[in-house]
Amino acid sequence: MKKVMKQMRIVLSHFQAKLLLAFLLCTFIPLSVISCVSYIVSYSIARDKIVDSAILAADQLHVQLNNRIRQAENVADTIQYNMYTLEKSSGQDLSAYLEELTAVRNNISLYKSTFNLYHICIFLKDGQFGSREGLFFYPVSDILDYGLSAKELARLGSSSLWLYRPKVALPFVLAPEETASGTVICCRSMNNQGSNELEYAYFVMMSTQEFSDMLTTSFSNTEITSFLLTPDGKLAAGSQKGMEGQHFDAGEVFTLTHTGNSYFEKNDSYYYVLPLENGWHQVTVIPQSYIAGGIAGLLRTILMTLLLSMPLTVLIILFISKNLSKRISLLSKAMEGFRLSADFQAAKRPAFPRPEDQDLYDEIDHLGLTFEQMQTAIHQNVRSILNLSLTEERLKYQLLQSQINPHFLYNILGSIKTCQSLGKLDTASQMITDLTRFYRLTLSKSGERIAIRDEIEIATLYLNMEKLCHSTGLYWEIDLEEGIENFLICKFTLQPFLENSILHGISDQTPNLFIRIQAVYGDDTVIIRIEDNGAGIPGDKLHELKKDLKNKTVNYKKHFGILNVNARISSELYGCGHIEIDSQPYRGTRITITFAQIEGELE
Repeated sequence: MKKVMKQMRIVLSHFQAKLLLAFLLCTFIPLSVISCVSYIVSYSIARDKIVDSAILAADQLHVQLNNRIRQAENVADTIQYNMYTLEKSSGQDLSAYLEELTAVRNNISLYKSTFNLYHICIFLKDGQFGSREGLFFYPVSDILDYGLSAKELARLGSSSLWLYRPKVALPFVLAPEETASGTVICCRSMNNQGSNELEYAYFVMMSTQEFSDMLTTSFSNTEITSFLLTPDGKLAAGSQKGMEGQHFDAGEVFTLTHTGNSYFEKNDSYYYVLPLENGWHQVTVIPQSYIAGGIAGLLRTILMTLLLSMPLTVLIILFISKNLSKRISLLSKAMEGFRLSADFQAAKRPAFPRPEDQDLYDEIDHLGLTFEQMQTAIHQNVRSILNLSLTEERLKYQLLQSQINPHFLYNILGSIKTCQSLGKLDTASQMITDLTRFYRLTLSKSGERIAIRDEIEIATLYLNMEKLCHSTGLYWEIDLEEGIENFLICKFTLQPFLENSILHGISDQTPNLFIRIQAVYGDDTVIIRIEDNGAGIPGDKLHELKKDLKNKTVNYKKHFGILNVNARISSELYGCGHIEIDSQPYRGTRITITFAQIEGELE
């Protein structure tokens, strides 16, 4: 994947590819925007038409369902009159009651067949004559089989109670096969106002399959779902098989029936909810996938238009971009040839082709002419600038190095004078001898960098001279990793740090000073550590010194030797090194000098 991405970046780095990409973007972005807008507008129009068609079918279905509900209510009203006459005859003789009971049974059978009802059940008081008839008449106690109690029916008054029951079996006489069916039930009851007891109740039952068939035939597409939702969250009937009897929780029922709008969008579907006259709700679900499928043809047309126009557009853009970028490519090759040329002679400079008549020059031709004129000036100036830069860098280094010699000599001569004043003539004489050897060694190494072994020898001579000046103990140890002494280091790197350790490290609390010099390998670097057990550097001075080291400044009044070394060793020509200092009062100081491993002939 990384190789493919890299190859793509390489291809797009060419001017012609960028120009071609710009043309393509300028062409296809507006075309894509227009296509998207057209699609969105067309999608909106098609969606509205599809949804309107589904809503119209749902409205027609709503009328049919309400008609069927009102039909059941009318049958219930008629049965109410029959029950009134039956109850009235119950106070007469038995023959009149039987005659009225037979008339009611015949009427109920007529209603059932005429209005295509699933069944009609009449519930009489337990013990009342005919309550155990078992075909249309049942005792009130059997109401419990439907999940209702007499108290619930007693509160109805003259209104109806609509129920859904998943499995209700017909009497054996009417259905010998003992099949059960889901039913929609319209319940009515009559309560005795004096005793507040249930006198009778009756159920007008309709098969849920009848409602499911109405829901199914109302929509030609099976992706549209429609169902009847009861107040307790049950699906009494549905347009798809298996929906009947499903249950929604109270939150879902509330969302569907209390949105304040019959048409709304939820969960990638459009919902159309209509209340029915029996208190139930008719819910129609139109999935967005159905709408998207309905406008798939429109999308295919737009895509085919884009696919057919793309090759022709690419060919035209390719032809135009190639002609525009041809001369830019020639100028780029001329500049590239100049950049890669190792010979600065003007005769080998690549030429940029252009018309012979200058009146025909355009902006690119003038650019090429200016480029050729620049080559001559660049060739002449580059070498001069490079030589001047190298000379300036060497002069700066030599200046810094020359400044440290007088500083060092001044301190040593001061020590010799002190020894003479104290009458230590032998010590002063030995220091003069060591100083002579010291300068003979340093002057014999005339280069700006010397081998680490020579720098260690110079440091050893200096430590010997300092040991003669101090009556207290001064000890040192030098530890070098194998072969590291052959690398190069800036001359006079160690001496200023050793001088600083001796000058500020010896105190009343630290009369004996031990210095350890260690050189080890780093990652392509040399690391030299100078550690002592002296008095250390006070916190404020240490902070100031670290700040000067970081800024690479040279303070001629404070810490001159250390800052001088830092300025020299941090130069790009002399190792790009850096110096770190850590110190704690009366616990010692550590100097860490890190610079690049430099090999080669000694300068």
